[in-house]
Amino acid sequence: MADSKLENLSFDQDKFRCPICLEDVRDPKDLPCFHTFCKSCIQTYISSTAACTGDQSVKTIECPVCRKSAQAPRNDVSSEEWACGLPQNKLIVSISVDTEQSENRNCMFCLRRSKTVEAKNWCKTCVEAICEDCKSFHLCVPSLQSHKIVSLSDVGNLNNDIEIDEPCPIHKGKFLEVFCQDHDQLCCSICFATKHRACGKVEAIEDVAAELNSLCPQMTPICFIDALKKLEDIQEEYRNKVEKLNTRKQEICACTENKVEEIISLINKAHDQWMKQFNQKHSDAVGNIEIASDEVKRYAMTVQEVKTLLEKVIDHGSPKQIFITRYKVRHQILDHVNRLRNVKIWNLVDDYNQPDTNFLNQVCKDEKFDEVKLLESPSSAMEVVEKFASSLQNNKILQRRAIMAQKDWMKINLEKVSEFKLSIYLYFALFLDDTKILLSVEEPPSLQVYDVTETTARRLYTHPCPSAPYGLCYSGESMDKVYVSFGTHVEHYQIEIYRTVTIRKIETILLEREMIAISRGSSVIFSRSNTERMICDTNFSVNHKARCEKKGNRPFLSVSFQYDQQAFVLNGKNLVIVDENNKEVLNCPLSTYYARGLAFDLQENIFVCMMSNKLRQIKHGGGESRDIDLPGIQQSYNVVLHPTGEKVMVLDNYNKFCVYNVV
Repeated sequence: MADSKLENLSFDQDKFRCPICLEDVRDPKDLPCFHTFCKSCIQTYISSTAACTGDQSVKTIECPVCRKSAQAPRNDVSSEEWACGLPQNKLIVSISVDTEQSENRNCMFCLRRSKTVEAKNWCKTCVEAICEDCKSFHLCVPSLQSHKIVSLSDVGNLNNDIEIDEPCPIHKGKFLEVFCQDHDQLCCSICFATKHRACGKVEAIEDVAAELNSLCPQMTPICFIDALKKLEDIQEEYRNKVEKLNTRKQEICACTENKVEEIISLINKAHDQWMKQFNQKHSDAVGNIEIASDEVKRYAMTVQEVKTLLEKVIDHGSPKQIFITRYKVRHQILDHVNRLRNVKIWNLVDDYNQPDTNFLNQVCKDEKFDEVKLLESPSSAMEVVEKFASSLQNNKILQRRAIMAQKDWMKINLEKVSEFKLSIYLYFALFLDDTKILLSVEEPPSLQVYDVTETTARRLYTHPCPSAPYGLCYSGESMDKVYVSFGTHVEHYQIEIYRTVTIRKIETILLEREMIAISRGSSVIFSRSNTERMICDTNFSVNHKARCEKKGNRPFLSVSFQYDQQAFVLNGKNLVIVDENNKEVLNCPLSTYYARGLAFDLQENIFVCMMSNKLRQIKHGGGESRDIDLPGIQQSYNVVLHPTGEKVMVLDNYNKFCVYNVV
């Protein structure tokens, strides 16, 4: 129902609009994806679209905006009951209280008792207008005494310090009370008791809201403005594509018609067939652009809705409400992005090509015209969507990294949480999230994913490789996309972990020179082979190279979290740091010939593996150093720091790895 109106939607609105009727939302109701609609609109939508699909015995609908499926509470439910049973968006009701129309309101409590009494007050907790008697009743009932009640005529208090009890989406009748930082999850008391009791970082939302809000500068309405502008630009690009394709079609058809007239007696049949095929291709090309345009409009609607809500909540909500709303809208956008990733529509036709117009020769030889070729290119839409989603997804990593960066890293210790004994040598690894790691295994050639939740790690998945994989690094800010070096080429993978593990190849990048170890900075990629070190652009094209012989079985390097600087060990005895222009920043002797893998910490100090049961830490700038005990390790060979700085993984030369908490 919303489809026909999407064309008329303006994204510069500042009010809460129903995506179906495009009017001010009335009696707002939420679907599970958090998109909000008028109660009457969603009831009509349910009545016209609810159906059983596939093997499901319960009726479902798709959200008119993001297409996420929503299931009926039971199969025999009416559309009115289903719509009434949807949760009311009390936050929008609270934010949208119109003080100018507050006169002549009736008390909602009294209306339920068939009495008509003028309301003088507004209960922010109940989100309803009440009379003086019901206000007094609130003060008498212990469970209602904490409710925030203000006068309907008090404009200053009516629309400020908004805070409502957010219902738990899983447990009916329960409200969100705590936040688990280990799982990035809002929880009610039942969620906490059943799933998060053993977690280490679970606090009341009120306690973490102010701190984490201050560490979340990206989640402001300003960050959505640029995304909306780019989405509007893409819409204009799509309109231009359609206009261009229509023009080119007319040009090619006109040319073809002129040729056809010269040999009409021979090519009538071939011409008719060609026109049918070309029209179908054109229809498919334009149709695909329109589908892509429609998907971008739906995503832009989600972004606009989030922007409007976030602006209002930041202006009028409490710190707790701001934190909860940021959490909800971030996951709402990321869920929508996940659906867009799975839609195979983003290679769009840019132009047509007709390489040969010798129709007489074609008809005499093949009895048909050569087909018009489609010239396709990837749309920039998903690049914009992915970049914006990555910035939202990266918020929690940056928040946690900011907290860990406040530690004095020259005084931290490592507390072992998991280990695993292997039957093979291991040199490179990465964290995929807080409890999953990726290992690069050379024999047999494979990528292996391990769960390090328990004291003994558990292998979850093995992805076979055609040749031996070597170095690993993230391809961007998120942890689920990685580059894997195979010496002569690099494979780009998307790694998804939900109930199962999926490793999907995105692209293959051929290399100018052999690369074993790789690491990505903000604007450059650093790499090493057995004989050279290189500085490359983000496409792995080499900008600088220098001789650098490895010491040991494999070459290692690390990149700073803050700057485009790489650290590496020269000849096993000197720590060297260079910047993106190959300028030497530090050259520090290590008094050993056995230094191997290394990693920057969050304060630019360097961890160095010394082929012992200790990890050498060298203070930023050189000079001061210390050794850190490594329980479970005999000969440390390489070290990997989690992007948040909360965990460290050490690879042992004795076919073993250990994971530690930073304390």
